[in-house]
Amino acid sequence: MKETFEWVQSWCDHTDLHDLPRVLLIGDSITRSYQQEVRERLAGKAYVDFLATSYAIDTKLYETLVNTFFKDDQYALVHFNNGLHGEFLPTRTYASKLKKIVGKMAQAGSKVILTTSTVVNEVGNQRRHANWHKIVKARNAALSALAAKQDYAIDDLYTISLQIPKQDRLDDGFHYGEGGVKILADAVAACILQNLHHGQ
Repeated sequence: MKETFEWVQSWCDHTDLHDLPRVLLIGDSITRSYQQEVRERLAGKAYVDFLATSYAIDTKLYETLVNTFFKDDQYALVHFNNGLHGEFLPTRTYASKLKKIVGKMAQAGSKVILTTSTVVNEVGNQRRHANWHKIVKARNAALSALAAKQDYAIDDLYTISLQIPKQDRLDDGFHYGEGGVKILADAVAACILQNLHHGQ
């Protein structure tokens, strides 16, 4: 099921250069918010591309888009953040699609980092669905189980998001102000560096 509005955004950095590892950030508006700061933190250490979209993981466009984008270059590492779209998507379907998509990336030789989704459950947040927080937690659990089974790395942004001060979170329960974005970018960049070095 599509949402009222759907969008796709991407950026590939220094595509003519191959002297550093190339990293791909895949995600949604959360990824879009921190991708620039992650790129700045990894300057001189890796080239960072990103693909962000609102399309849910079960849509035909999402799978085709992600698979095609990934195949267009050689990525040493993929940081995969998906869990905040497709609100009525069953957890089992989410887990199955996740396994299929990132499995192809791992088989191609890329290091895979799965990212738990960030969402804050507070009075006053305008959540799209009454049980949205429970849905996201169930998806995070399924993601963590897949990571453990397939030996993928985990970037637990959900736990980090709970530590972000209220003044750095927006009232919609999903997005972050400048301070929150910096905290997430710090965590993502550190996780990527750790896993790039671990793979060497």
